[in-house]
Amino acid sequence: MFSDMKKINFGTDGWRGIIADDFIYENIELFGWALISFVKEKLGNQRGIIIGFDSRFNSKETANQLANIFLDSGIDTYIVNEPTPTPVVTSEVISRGCDLGIIITASHNDYKWNGIKLRGSTGISLSKEELSYIESNISTKKSKEISQKYAKNIKGLLTEISPKEGYLEDLREKLNTTEISNSDKRILVDNMFGTTINYIEDLFDISGSSIAVDAINNYVNPIFPGIARPEPINENLEKLSERIKKESYALGLAFDLDGDRLGIVDENGDILETYEIYLLLLYYFLEYRKQKLPIVKSLSVSNMISALAAHYHVPVIETPVGFKYLSKYLITNEIMIAGEESGGFGFKDFKDRDAIVSSVFILNLIIESGLTISSILDNIKKITGNTFISRKDIDFNPDKREKLIHSLDKINPADIYDFGLSFIDEKDGKKFSFNDGSWILIRISGTENILRIYAESKLEETLNNMISNLMDNIEIN
Repeated sequence: MFSDMKKINFGTDGWRGIIADDFIYENIELFGWALISFVKEKLGNQRGIIIGFDSRFNSKETANQLANIFLDSGIDTYIVNEPTPTPVVTSEVISRGCDLGIIITASHNDYKWNGIKLRGSTGISLSKEELSYIESNISTKKSKEISQKYAKNIKGLLTEISPKEGYLEDLREKLNTTEISNSDKRILVDNMFGTTINYIEDLFDISGSSIAVDAINNYVNPIFPGIARPEPINENLEKLSERIKKESYALGLAFDLDGDRLGIVDENGDILETYEIYLLLLYYFLEYRKQKLPIVKSLSVSNMISALAAHYHVPVIETPVGFKYLSKYLITNEIMIAGEESGGFGFKDFKDRDAIVSSVFILNLIIESGLTISSILDNIKKITGNTFISRKDIDFNPDKREKLIHSLDKINPADIYDFGLSFIDEKDGKKFSFNDGSWILIRISGTENILRIYAESKLEETLNNMISNLMDNIEIN
């Protein structure tokens, strides 16, 4: 009865679907059996799996549904006892040496969505080949074959786990959190009704600590009232900004629903762009930790990152959009930091993007420098110069996808900006870079029916003209 099988498509970070449409019991069941085949035939089923979930509708129930499938196949299964951030589940996969991590989450999508992220034993997303293998086993016929082969009378062992305190203790050991706890800083946190509730408070609120941590949206509510999507971007951070202006906090921190993306509001209530967060993190490592390892960024990230790295003579590696491309370098090379435009950052000792870890580094930067966020950014921009950057997300009719792709293929870069083309990068969508440093990137989302446009220029007029000219040259609907 699986007529909707075509709806299970892997995007940049797993599978996402609309609840009660394609994210339904039958599809999840088939997905689960495909995962069984992967664990049994490709991973050897030696070390068990971990299942985590977020605070969305049906996330816990989906986690239990998948756990039952794994247990019926004789696979030892660990399941979290409460909504848990993705990086915390990833950390648990690594520390327990499990074969696979499964996280029930649709990340920053709106409340109608849910999904499943997958993490390998090294803590990074699965490879394209591994995902293709799983996809090849998603069908009614395949699920029957797999269940007949692997469903056994000998059940796997189910263990309920509470990984939060172990994760926080690991951060206390690996990172400099004592000075933060003992500071007089006042921090305001927006948890967006998600999995990071009380994580920052509990990380720093230890015996004798003097730091003050307050929070908003600090309870579970799966419809995310007042927030269209639980994502730490400008339109969602006005509440955080206004309270900081009124109550004199040193910093505002905001997390997406599953805790892997970070937003920041400075001491003046100004909402930072994600490239500015990357600049702060990179500056901390270069200037205060004196590290000079290469860095990685996705091609949608500002050129100011490259400018700061060049000032310190640090190499920059550029990848397609999607953290799975960046994390490969964190595993295989000595990389200082990897970051993407959406606010996700990973580090040498933390392979998955982790907003909580990123927050600790930002707080250390404030304390070690003795400066405010705005002052630090001013100092950085004296090195890099300033820029204007924009991102636009445009919904399109999925029936018009091929027509849209065709119109993108026909774009003449001179029709967007006639300054002079430097090069075209087609590793992910199309990125046109021009001789004055301006660029524009056009790509179709891997998880939604959205056309994403990114652009950057030293002149705001040029930025706006590039976007306007591009819109005149493509067919959305």
